[in-house]
Amino acid sequence: MENIQTAIQHAYDARPAEFKNSILDALNDKIQNHIDVRRMELASSIFKTDDEDEEVASADDEEEFQSSSEGNVDEKF
Repeated sequence: MENIQTAIQHAYDARPAEFKNSILDALNDKIQNHIDVRRMELASSIFKTDDEDEEVASADDEEEFQSSSEGNVDEKF
């Protein structure tokens, strides 16, 4: 936010080069923040505990078993 306020002041003072640099700094800060968030999301997905993976896998197995057993019942009748 500081860069935006500085850019406004530079625009008011009619200093276009400083205005441009302040705007670019603000954009770079926003981009860097977004990259940092994505890195944290990626790291958390990579370093998930094995217990979390097993819970997801067992839930998928149960759903698969229920759907396949229902299919077998229909085939017998």
